[in-house]
Amino acid sequence: MRLRRTWPAAVLLLAPVLAACSDDADDPKAGDDASTSSSATPEDTPSPSRTPSETATSEATTEAPPVSALPAACDLITADDVAKTMGVSFGPAEAGSGTTTEQDLEWRSDNCSFEATDLVEVTVKVTGQDDFVAGTFGCSQPSEIASIVEPADDIAGATDGWWKVSDAPPLEATLRACSATALVDVEMEYEDGVDYEGDPRAQAAQLAEFVLANLQG
Repeated sequence: MRLRRTWPAAVLLLAPVLAACSDDADDPKAGDDASTSSSATPEDTPSPSRTPSETATSEATTEAPPVSALPAACDLITADDVAKTMGVSFGPAEAGSGTTTEQDLEWRSDNCSFEATDLVEVTVKVTGQDDFVAGTFGCSQPSEIASIVEPADDIAGATDGWWKVSDAPPLEATLRACSATALVDVEMEYEDGVDYEGDPRAQAAQLAEFVLANLQG
């Protein structure tokens, strides 16, 4: 029995493929066509996305509030000054700021607070003409809600003023003293049930006068 040799046929079948590869290798244009067809066309190339830094920023800007032309409240009065007036020792000054709204008026203030432990906290607030956010600078009458409000026209250095005191314990009071260029509030908040000596209204007036005098100096 004789075996048939089939390998010559396989070689014949591969011959056209080898010939085609040989033709492509010999023809330099064939490689150029292949690389051209495989590369992306300009229309198919995606455009790079913008990074946040490349995008246009909003034209809206937030303006910083104007700075008051007046000195800071804690530069106008110290814990020792308050202690001499009130007759008790106070802790160190604590600087702060705040906003007051009364009727259609609104203004900012620079504040300085002092505390006598278990007795009273005194806060001095200083406001200048440029600190009014709404309405016109002036000496507005404080609200009379749960309190008694009286004019205070005997404060040295002030053109106008008000005294506001709570109508029930604990004692909370505000003396407002106004000059042509500044509004000064002296606020007192006593602990509930404490006994205090002196006259809170007279003491608050002395503190306001002290601040107004330093503003003039």
